[in-house]
Amino acid sequence: MLKDISKKLTMKKTFFVTQLEGFFNSISQEYQEIIYKLEVENRLLEEKNSKLEKDIANLISIRKNLTKELEIDQQRLEDATNTKAHTHYNRLLKENEDLKNRLTELTSTDNKDELELLKQKNKNLQHYISKGANAYTQNIMDQKSEDIIKEIQQNLSKD
Repeated sequence: MLKDISKKLTMKKTFFVTQLEGFFNSISQEYQEIIYKLEVENRLLEEKNSKLEKDIANLISIRKNLTKELEIDQQRLEDATNTKAHTHYNRLLKENEDLKNRLTELTSTDNKDELELLKQKNKNLQHYISKGANAYTQNIMDQKSEDIIKEIQQNLSKD
């Protein structure tokens, strides 16, 4: 009987241990699956983070290069503007000097007679233009007056 009880206890113990091992094995398996999923997610996040860090580093590098290029372009533009303004200023100074020289030449004693002759011709032309304009204006006024008189005569003859 003791043997039977011992046998039964051993069987129950074996059964209990087997069930307990099955329970621990299933819990361990679930735990291992969860750990595996978390490790996979962690690796994916690390890869994504690494990729984003590289992208940020590339963007910073691109920004620095573009900033340098912009500064260089602005300096070139400023230099070109200054050079162009300086060139234009020098050209105007030269033109001014040339005009002064021509004026000096024209007002010299040799050209003074020629200048007076040109001034006289200019006055004569202005006088002729004035006379022509006055005559032309007078002619138009006379023609309009004649047209008005004809129109009045026609209206009176109709009545």
